[in-house]
Amino acid sequence: MRALIVDDEELARCNLAGMLNGAVEIVGEAASGSEAIEKILELSPDAVFLDIEMPDINGFDVLAQLSKPPLVVFVTAYDHYAIMAFEKHAVDYVLKPLRRERVLKAVEHLQDRSAEAQARALQKVLQHFPAPMKIAARKGRKVVLLSPREVLWIGAEDRLVFLHTPQERLMANRTVTELEAMLGGQGFFRVSRSEIVNLQHARELVPRSSGTWRLILSNGYEVDVSRERARELRAAMGF
Repeated sequence: MRALIVDDEELARCNLAGMLNGAVEIVGEAASGSEAIEKILELSPDAVFLDIEMPDINGFDVLAQLSKPPLVVFVTAYDHYAIMAFEKHAVDYVLKPLRRERVLKAVEHLQDRSAEAQARALQKVLQHFPAPMKIAARKGRKVVLLSPREVLWIGAEDRLVFLHTPQERLMANRTVTELEAMLGGQGFFRVSRSEIVNLQHARELVPRSSGTWRLILSNGYEVDVSRERARELRAAMGF
């Protein structure tokens, strides 16, 4: 099994690597949430030993950015992160300070589960936590973390999905439908099969002769809205 270690403390990474030596193949380490996303996308590890408390984004938000997360063992110094939820949904965790026998038991658990079953369990666990504060996007080989309020609109082009800010567009690692589920409670509205807009940046909603509407964003971008979607949008905006 190929594993990635994610922890913002170098000593903690070294300690865990020593305990895993001989049990898994360690393919890399990451010192932050954004670096973890980069390494997971680049290396495609079978498993990730993932710290929860990190300075940029936490371990839950790392997983929220991945459409197909690898097998995961949460590693934390705190027992208030809904440990009972992890146990109920068969997602393993290891409390710090680490003990080698407990770490090796986690490896056994990972070897007993399929990636598909683990992904389903992760989705159930993530439902217990707030929507992510950051959205991961690709800029070349680099992962950029955006605040949702920075994103004006999201659009699909030739099977790729892009996040558009006032300055640039960046490639997302999720589908439009997945992003709609992630961001629907943060003021985002899906105006068509291929586009989602941030209503914080909506400036005008203009009726057209065909019965459709046109939404104009703060940067001047215009997007067509169908009759059905326009009714829902008008209700969401209070008129």
